[in-house]
Amino acid sequence: MSTFNLLHIALCFPRINRRGGVERIALEAANFLAKRGHRVTLVCVECERTELHPSIKVATVDAPLRPPALRLWAFARRSRQVLKKLEDVDCVASFGAMSPRGVYWVQSVHAAWLDISSRKRKGLALIKQKFNPVHPVALRFERRNFGTRHYDKLVALTPEVRDDLNRFYGVPEEDVVIIPNGFSPEEFNPKRAARERARMRSEIGLPVKSRVIAFVANETERKGFGPLLRAIAQLDDPAVHLLAVGRLNVQSFAPEIESLGLKGRVHITGPTSEVARYLAAADCFALPTQYEAWGLVIVEALACGLPVLTSRLAGAAIAVDEGVTGFLLDDPDDAGEITARLKELLAHWPVSPAEISASVERFRWDHVLLEYEAVLQDAAKARHKDTGPRGFFFRPRASSAIEGVKERSGVSVFFGARK
Repeated sequence: MSTFNLLHIALCFPRINRRGGVERIALEAANFLAKRGHRVTLVCVECERTELHPSIKVATVDAPLRPPALRLWAFARRSRQVLKKLEDVDCVASFGAMSPRGVYWVQSVHAAWLDISSRKRKGLALIKQKFNPVHPVALRFERRNFGTRHYDKLVALTPEVRDDLNRFYGVPEEDVVIIPNGFSPEEFNPKRAARERARMRSEIGLPVKSRVIAFVANETERKGFGPLLRAIAQLDDPAVHLLAVGRLNVQSFAPEIESLGLKGRVHITGPTSEVARYLAAADCFALPTQYEAWGLVIVEALACGLPVLTSRLAGAAIAVDEGVTGFLLDDPDDAGEITARLKELLAHWPVSPAEISASVERFRWDHVLLEYEAVLQDAAKARHKDTGPRGFFFRPRASSAIEGVKERSGVSVFFGARK
């Protein structure tokens, strides 16, 4: 392992909070690095300051968060201006292709998602995708940073994400380190879930004897909200309720919810920084996603002791022991397949919450983020070697900071972090 040095790290992403997936990952990384003694400066538009380690500084970027296409352009330009004013930065930790050049933790490859979705969509949905201004902007940033090797190092969540980087942008394998996302065991655990279950069910308005499926996402189409609704209707069980948590636009589904006979059984909570509290109200978790480079909430649900139903297209599918801690869908659009698996999940599940939770121990943040810290250390050392102290040039090189990733028949298995 590289010699340990304390660094000044600029961590860049528009939002840093607990209400979204990447936002929460950036927050966990910032707090971990600060607790390890590094100087951390957040370069962001907004953040939850009360959630930050007291030593963390914030350099605010004056950029709009809406509309999304404008947010990408504005943050890309103005975050670089803010970064130039910071002194003694050793390493830039970036969580999106629109962020300044640095070590990019690639949470998804936009080109890969568009490739998958364009083959699934038809008619008006395909036209909307083609004319959505977010897509060309996101692709341009990916081409600029990944396609031209404008990075210090890339971190991919799985070998599949690494392969997407190579397929769409020609990124050499040796430029990529594989590190999955993690979870906080203090926040997501079966004891807390059991303690808060009755209170959360009462707060949400769930019937005492209801059987609850949790769905956590910030979008509906890609995450499979529609097929999940149809599958629940096919269960034909009025005791089954859906708890949908996140920044979801479900107005377009209102007619379908009523026509399926699900009115009063679909509970929409909106975005929250307390995902664990809502998972506590559930009996199982379902995310029939069409594309998911990882799927943070999949591991979080398992950590809470919930059996999980997701698709093989989710990177975090590697955390599901099929038939033991949950099931993996072959076709996330097939409501019939989802229905069959939900029946099994909602029956008396033979594996205890404690056993399900223990199955994801290797994904704890305190394990995973040690690997990430090692990558930042190596990137900082390379910058200093090429330009002297506090330099900002990096020549890509062949190295890897992670141990314990094995590929077997196209499946990645993370065995744990270096200790």
